[in-house]
Amino acid sequence: MKEQFEVIALDNEIMTLKVDRSGGCHSCEASSGCGTGILAKYFDHYSVFNKPVENGVAVGDFVTLEISSTELFSRAFMLYIFPILSLFVGSAVGMNLYPSTELWQISFGLMGFIGALLLVKYFLK
Repeated sequence: MKEQFEVIALDNEIMTLKVDRSGGCHSCEASSGCGTGILAKYFDHYSVFNKPVENGVAVGDFVTLEISSTELFSRAFMLYIFPILSLFVGSAVGMNLYPSTELWQISFGLMGFIGALLLVKYFLK
């Protein structure tokens, strides 16, 4: 997957890049009923992040960055599937420890889910 980013600032060894995230959402016919399209109306339409400077890059230039399909799949799994699996595993642990108390089962499920989100945040910086 390739994406073009605009260089908006250069500082020592760091370049600040900006990408427009909403290009596909507003041109799609289903944007009024799609969750991503609806949320895109309420948030910034671009992302800004830092990367090491590449030789010959100036402010206003566009650079192309590429992510491999394996890395994309791995990150998508960590962001979407891992927290849901942790929710189910946490609930299963709660069901084994407290079979008659639903509140504990729900609490263990939420602890698994929140723990997975914190792990994802820590490991995917």
